Amino acid sequence: MKRIFSSPNLIEVAQLKDALEGASIACFIRNEFSAGLSPEIPLTESTPELWIENDQDIAQALRLKGDWQASSKVVGDSWVCPACGETSEPQFTSCWKCGTARPQV
Repeated sequence: MKRIFSSPNLIEVAQLKDALEGASIACFIRNEFSAGLSPEIPLTESTPELWIENDQDIAQALRLKGDWQASSKVVGDSWVCPACGETSEPQFTSCWKCGTARPQV
């Protein structure tokens, strides 16, 4: 078994797990349930980790991980809401503060 990924964001770990399982790579999440216990327990014991069950799958898993990370990068610039003036990150299609739709570029 090898650890392939860790993140304080359990959703990211679960997304990568789904991608690997879709390619028939057996894997599991460690610290899935203890993630919410931080800071009561050390980060090393509460950060979600994704582990590959079979060492022979590691090369394929690392390629898929790289593809997954590349596809999850947000491209674009932050934008300013025309209604309230709040700045939003490029992945959002509406203002997080007032709900106004992002202007078309």
